[in-house]
Amino acid sequence: MRKEKFVPGEYYHIYNRTIFNKPEFKDRKNIARLQQSFILANSTKSSEAFQFLRNNYDATVEDAIKIINKGKKLVDVLCYVIMPDHYHLLLKEKTEKGIIDFVRKCDISISKYINKKNNRKGPLFESRFKSKHINTNQYLLHLSLYIHLNPLDFISDKTWREHGLKDWEKEKNKLINFPWSSLKTFLNKNHKDLIISGQEIITDQFRGRKEYEEYLRSWSEDSLSSIKDIL
Repeated sequence: MRKEKFVPGEYYHIYNRTIFNKPEFKDRKNIARLQQSFILANSTKSSEAFQFLRNNYDATVEDAIKIINKGKKLVDVLCYVIMPDHYHLLLKEKTEKGIIDFVRKCDISISKYINKKNNRKGPLFESRFKSKHINTNQYLLHLSLYIHLNPLDFISDKTWREHGLKDWEKEKNKLINFPWSSLKTFLNKNHKDLIISGQEIITDQFRGRKEYEEYLRSWSEDSLSSIKDIL
């Protein structure tokens, strides 16, 4: 039995890692498929959408999205990041068992895809997904910056966590150009990401997108060591 009890209206940090830390998500096609799963799994009509794609050779993702839009969202995905061997999600549960259903469908979808492509069997992830209840607004805000700064481990140097960043403008451009996170949605009002909804709970706490960027910069330069106990 899962220890964490998910409650509609509450926020949760969801995390899952591939078995043996295998970098399955260095493959752009695998990443695109996981992003697609994040979209299609987030509906009470998602099973119908996945079945439609399986049964119709000429079906498109756009057709499947029309199906899921007829249902209700299971969760709000406030922000996310996909790293080579794991992913992070900040979710708000919208329906009873919404998070469990959403993550289960995502993981099954991407696991079947990668197993079929690689002609293999077995689990893709090391265990059931990890979760932690976000019980304060401070934790909610800190988690959003942690998720959005996470790609620096991959595109920069992991020592930044302890020593902070010395050249924010250079690293900011790397982060913005990292296409597998929700950061661009937070910093560019014209950028649309079909995975994201409900991010206003975070962005409305800032006077503008520039202020959120300053929030990221201040923590990245100070390092994450000061909030690691919270996370």
